[in-house]
Amino acid sequence: MRDPEEGRLTAVILQYRKNRLNHRLVFGTARFIVRRGWRRRLAAFAPDATFGYERWQAGEHGTRDWRLFVCRTSSQGSLTKIPGVLPGAVLLFEARGKTKVKRAFVALDAIRREGESLEDLAPHRWRALHNALQTRQSTSSDGIDPSWPRA
Repeated sequence: MRDPEEGRLTAVILQYRKNRLNHRLVFGTARFIVRRGWRRRLAAFAPDATFGYERWQAGEHGTRDWRLFVCRTSSQGSLTKIPGVLPGAVLLFEARGKTKVKRAFVALDAIRREGESLEDLAPHRWRALHNALQTRQSTSSDGIDPSWPRA
C-alpha cells in the first residue's frame, strides 16, 4: 500500500564538488535520502518539517555565492521558490553573503548551546533572528541574542 504522505514530500537537492560548490543540510531530519551519483543526493522531507539548507558556490577569486535558508515544508498554501528545494517551502529565515551567513552560524551555535533543537524552534523566533541579522542588531557578544524572543 502506498503511503499517503509520499506525494506531498519536499525534495532538497544536495551537491558537493571540492572547492567549487557545497549545497548541504545544516540541520533537519529527512524522511529518506537517495544517492543520485557520487556528488549528488536528494533528501525528502515530510510536511511540516523544519530544516536548514546551506548553498555555497566558489568563483574565480573566492566565494561567489553563500546563502543559508531555514525552511518549513508544507503541502498547502503559498510556497517560496528556493533554489534546490522542490516544489518550494515556507521560508522562515534567510542569510545571504559571507558576513551574514557567518553571523547566522554563530547564532545557530548559540541556540544549540542553550540546549534547544533547531528543528523545534518556533517560526516567530526564526523571523526575529532574520530581522535582527538584516538590521544588524547586536544584543550580545556574538551579534545575536538567541534567547529573544521566547515563546
